[in-house]
Amino acid sequence: MNISKFLFKFVIICSFIIRLGLVILPVVTVGVLAKEGGWKYGFTFIQNNMSVAIFISFALAFLISLYHAVSFEEIEGAPDENFMKANQHVSVGGNASLTDIEGFLKTNKKYKNVVFDGETLQARRKVHLLNPDRITISCNNNLFEINSKPFAAWWFIDFGRNFKNVKDVATFIKLGK
Repeated sequence: MNISKFLFKFVIICSFIIRLGLVILPVVTVGVLAKEGGWKYGFTFIQNNMSVAIFISFALAFLISLYHAVSFEEIEGAPDENFMKANQHVSVGGNASLTDIEGFLKTNKKYKNVVFDGETLQARRKVHLLNPDRITISCNNNLFEINSKPFAAWWFIDFGRNFKNVKDVATFIKLGK
């Protein structure tokens, strides 16, 4: 990996840690400040104050972000601009038709609610313990636009799940498998 790619990924992961830490901070603050007295079971050095809440929230954010980055790296093949984004958009050229893709999605148990909406194909991908991801596929002169996004716009952690969705459909379009 070259230095510019390393710095790019480092900046993205650091911004991700900060965003996630700020999301977790209110919940952790309530938990830490609502605790009466010192922490029990030998942790008497931990006090009930805001600095402890900040430390815990950013420690959790660091662990979650690290796992998110590692799981995204395991997928491989993502364009740099899509690195660690929940909303994924990829353009793929191929000879498949939208009806072929519809058949592929309907036979795969991971997908549900596969329907045509005008010139686009829409589907939902099942996710454990969450609402399904939304996938849209459109075609213009054998160039397919594949979009996959989580169930809510504010959801920015998906551990590479939406890129997997895009990659599965793109692989079918290119290889017919």
